[in-house]
Amino acid sequence: MPRCDHAVFRVADLERTVAFYERLLPATVVSRKQHADRWRTEIATLRPEGQEGFVLVFVMARRVRWILKLFHTLVPRQTRSSEHLGFACATKAELEERERLARELGARIENPLQKLRDKEGWILEVLDPDGNAVEWTHGVVHD
Repeated sequence: MPRCDHAVFRVADLERTVAFYERLLPATVVSRKQHADRWRTEIATLRPEGQEGFVLVFVMARRVRWILKLFHTLVPRQTRSSEHLGFACATKAELEERERLARELGARIENPLQKLRDKEGWILEVLDPDGNAVEWTHGVVHD
């Protein structure tokens, strides 16, 4: 059975995104590269704590960075789609800590920590600096 070993996202501000995930997950940078292509692409690879077989890869094209920043400023993401990164937490206290850190980092809280109706589970949803959805859960959240 194939397993998911990475996820790649284009970002407007690599430093801000790396700092966000380093604190909030937490995650550790395992590599940083700059390509000599025409876009001067920079890549950061992070490994979420406890996820030996999985990495997050963030890509930023330096030459168009200002365009992406302007776009994110003028056209903020208003609603979340179904696409998201999902992380399971061992305890509700761990979820509460993720929410505290997200608020401290100034992240947009899409759905504050809440108990799921008719389930024995809890969920928290925030947006990262580029508007990508990140979901944390504890307990039974899926059928």
